[in-house]
Amino acid sequence: MPKQGQFAKSFRPKKLNDFKVKRHSQGAVIDETQMTDFLTIRFALTIKKKLPIVQRESAQRLLQEIASRLRNQDGRLTDLMAELIVELNAKTPWQFFWQISDFWPVLQKFLQKEVPAVPLSQRILIKQTLSQAELERLLGQALAKKTAAAMLLGQDQAETEKINQLAVMMMADLYEETHLNWQKVRQLLAPFKFSIDNELDETTKQWLRDLTAL
Repeated sequence: MPKQGQFAKSFRPKKLNDFKVKRHSQGAVIDETQMTDFLTIRFALTIKKKLPIVQRESAQRLLQEIASRLRNQDGRLTDLMAELIVELNAKTPWQFFWQISDFWPVLQKFLQKEVPAVPLSQRILIKQTLSQAELERLLGQALAKKTAAAMLLGQDQAETEKINQLAVMMMADLYEETHLNWQKVRQLLAPFKFSIDNELDETTKQWLRDLTAL
């Protein structure tokens, strides 16, 4: 299982097959430490190939981040994603949020169906879902706050209140009716280059480079 806050590498066929063998040898119930692997395999076997190629890696990595938090959040996706989006905002380029907004309906349906079916001794139910409008509100708030902080960087002791006020103003500009306008997001964040952490594994760094090129 990936540590919280650390993106896992993509599953490879050998690891997937090894996990199937372990499942059969252990019987019907799996250890909770295997839940992320279990859901990743179900993702690969069900909806992964139905997503556009450019979204598959991002959807799988988000799934792994969600899976590791499901027990602590008791299956409440709204609370989970509100917390997770804040964490991911500092670690990923804005294009990742763009992709999340696009594949979320498919991924959420997968979670609603597959999470309760994970053969744990104490199963997890999805008790709270996240609407598209609420998701985009959370994404927009995070991006606006990130941009506001970057714009005020260098000012003497930029106050949290100033950052929040600027973020609220930006949010109004990013919306078109009830949804985020991703072209406006692109224009707003274009001046701020995303920096990739050199300590990440090469697979993750390449994924982030691919995102920034979208």
